[in-house]
Amino acid sequence: MTKKTGTTKKSPATPVLSAFTHASYVYTGEMIRKKDGRKLEPADVSAVEDGAIVFDQKKIHWIGPARELPKIYKSVKATDLKRKQAIMPGLIDSHTHLVFAGSRAQEFARRCAGATYQEIADEGGGILTTVNATREASEAELFELALKRALIAYRYGIRTIECKSGYGLDHDAEMKCLKVVKHLREALPQMTFVSTYLGAHAFPKDRRRTEYIDEMVRKTIPEVAEKSLAEFCDVFIDEGYYSIEEGERVLRAAKKAGIKTKVHADELANTESAHLAAKLGANSADHLLKISDYGVESLAESSTVATLLPGTALYLKENFAPARDLLDKGAKVAIATDFNPGTCYSLNLPLMMNLSALYMKMNSAEIFAGVTYSAACALGLEATKGTLDVGMDSDFVVLPYDCFEEMYYRLGW
Repeated sequence: MTKKTGTTKKSPATPVLSAFTHASYVYTGEMIRKKDGRKLEPADVSAVEDGAIVFDQKKIHWIGPARELPKIYKSVKATDLKRKQAIMPGLIDSHTHLVFAGSRAQEFARRCAGATYQEIADEGGGILTTVNATREASEAELFELALKRALIAYRYGIRTIECKSGYGLDHDAEMKCLKVVKHLREALPQMTFVSTYLGAHAFPKDRRRTEYIDEMVRKTIPEVAEKSLAEFCDVFIDEGYYSIEEGERVLRAAKKAGIKTKVHADELANTESAHLAAKLGANSADHLLKISDYGVESLAESSTVATLLPGTALYLKENFAPARDLLDKGAKVAIATDFNPGTCYSLNLPLMMNLSALYMKMNSAEIFAGVTYSAACALGLEATKGTLDVGMDSDFVVLPYDCFEEMYYRLGW
């Protein structure tokens, strides 16, 4: 009699459940989701008072008032928050330039003394300063820098973060930056990293415009798609950077390769790039400091998220984006840090929420949605992130405060 050999199919391990009980509030954002992030009122944060949540490492299993906790979860290991701390979805920073080397502190000092962003760029500074440092840095050096920054973001409550390339401006350097994001996913599984190819951030000084665009369209974008190194492709369409025609060519090449799109739109001047983003079905149009009424209408009538970056307006001493116009017209609005070495060196998303309240006149539900549900939409992750419900990802945060508003009431904490 011969013994049969083969593999034994293992049954899936039972998830280990945990719970938080007696939270002052559990902010589910249920109504924000039902309204698709549009025309929000403060009550739409959907706060469950004296709430509880049962979860495993991946998913939420139950959520509701602590007094209604089902018997089947009574034996689950629970932490009693004693109604002193609130729970909300993990923050989502949907626009950052996390991967770069070098410093532009001296350029910042010059801007504070009166030099403009464009003047510094025309002298060979600005983005190109960072490009030189990033090209010289090794992949390992870039990873160490990005890892430290990601851990800072985590401490601010950020559980999902978008990371752009864009400081390589040639094929090899851009690929190097995108590989760093892949390594971040492996090093920090407790965070979700979304990768964006931004080769069209500026033009390299050592290449002709058409030559560099051809390289992106014919070589880099196909290879990024083939190696699954980026979920998104972004283009800086603005005065002195990419024209509407150039930007559209890059974005259409990305779409053809199966990569979703975003647009740096109408930041330094109005180019109607917000309208282009809506026309092409981009996930987001970002910045929008100079957006026109036509651009506002285009975003309001589309699924493209208006991602506002108030820290950048503050850094550049520019007027803030017209958040109220966008919101009142019915657009979905996200709030992000735009963490970058030149125009917003901050990963403090709660600070951006504060600026949104003070200078963009956003109400509490609009701010909440801006860093949760609408930010998830900007990254194409709204099916699993951005609100709290059974089956959603369990990357919520327990706040050190008893209400959500404390997060942006405390300036720069």
